[in-house]
Amino acid sequence: MLSESPTSKRAAGQALININSSVGQLIGGALIGAVIASQSGITMGYQSLYLLIGCVAIVMTLLTLGLKKQEDQLVTMKSNCEQYLDLKNIKYEKK
Repeated sequence: MLSESPTSKRAAGQALININSSVGQLIGGALIGAVIASQSGITMGYQSLYLLIGCVAIVMTLLTLGLKKQEDQLVTMKSNCEQYLDLKNIKYEKK
């Protein structure tokens, strides 16, 4: 994911990924507890929770179909690398 951003913005991108990961863990933990507690019995709470997590996993799997193809990602990475090397006045050999 960091290879998608220009080198000048990678630190900010890494920070954003870290923050989103931490917030996701906090919200996920609270949501799991809320789903279990909201049901009439503990068994029903866990059943509802597993159903909810399964649905979320299916949606996330379907969302991966919209990701960039590996070939396109490699082109972007190469472009960003060349821009970085040009910025630093580093000589490189194009193939």
